[in-house]
Amino acid sequence: MNTIQIGKVEIGEGRPAAIIAEGCDNHMGSLSRAKEMAQAAKESGADIIKFQLHLPEEEMVKPEIEKLTSTPFFSKWGSLYGFVEKFLLKPEEHAQLKDYCDKIGIQYFCTPFSLKAAQLLNEMGAEAFKIGSGETEDLPMIEEVAKFGKPMMVSTGMTSLDELDLTANTLKSHNTPFCLAHCISVYPIKSLNQFRFGTIPFLRERYEVLVGWSDHSPPEGVTDEASGRKISEDEILAVALGAGARFIEKHFTLDRKADDADSFFSHDPITLKHLVENVRQWEKALAPRKDIFEDEKPVWIWAKRSLVAAVDIQEGTPITREMLTSKRPGTGIRSKEYRKFLGAKAARMISKGSLIQRSDLAL
Repeated sequence: MNTIQIGKVEIGEGRPAAIIAEGCDNHMGSLSRAKEMAQAAKESGADIIKFQLHLPEEEMVKPEIEKLTSTPFFSKWGSLYGFVEKFLLKPEEHAQLKDYCDKIGIQYFCTPFSLKAAQLLNEMGAEAFKIGSGETEDLPMIEEVAKFGKPMMVSTGMTSLDELDLTANTLKSHNTPFCLAHCISVYPIKSLNQFRFGTIPFLRERYEVLVGWSDHSPPEGVTDEASGRKISEDEILAVALGAGARFIEKHFTLDRKADDADSFFSHDPITLKHLVENVRQWEKALAPRKDIFEDEKPVWIWAKRSLVAAVDIQEGTPITREMLTSKRPGTGIRSKEYRKFLGAKAARMISKGSLIQRSDLAL
């Protein structure tokens, strides 16, 4: 549960949250554009750039998917099948893209949308696999990918708890390292109550694995449909990290006006850089305190308490608990130390109500 390795990127407790730029198909089928995205994501501060490997005939029954997705959204491409077919990168292009990512120093990551795609990724040396929400409970695929023995990141959108139990138990039975990505499969989220950030600690405790946040909200944040309240991305990040998200996955594009399916709610290089900076700032704010802040010390000096004589204490008298009380300021013997001085003798007369100093006692 403490760490999981996605290639060269270690995700874990006590480490900065990993930032995953989800490039999906925003490269529009261009290898050169995908490489440009990888470079831009690296320069923006992302740790991982993720793409998708589609083999349409392996992942979809064409006539059936066309019935369901010949909608206004997909009409310009005919259907989801047409969109994927137009904008996919071929397996050999993914191999080149992986090599390029290795060369420039950003971790290549990929979602296979079929077992065949996963097998091809494995053959090209993929170090880990991302399982999308549509395939979360696809046990025939999950079981085979688990046999590769490589880490898996599994998204949980559109998935019931019973289904997720099946998947988690399958992965555990193969001793496959895995983590979960809390995800809501709405593009983008439309209401505050859809975030359900309590899912993050719930899944972490239920399955004893690391959990992150895979987000489809745009850089501008979202507007709650019921109340009209604007929810900024800064708020979303703060709550996700506070809930324990160990990675943040956001869609990424070079141009938010691009004529594709996802760019309109994706981050571009400028907003992704801003997101990375915000995550690092929130991590500082969410870190446990281990000492007194310098800015607290002017308050500390008058707000903390010192030992004070509750009665007149004659010279040579052994100090007892009944002789002591505590009052502000904290410039004398700190009240937390009182036990050290029980039995010590007064080196001089100590008047009732006086701060007791170390020089007042014969130690």
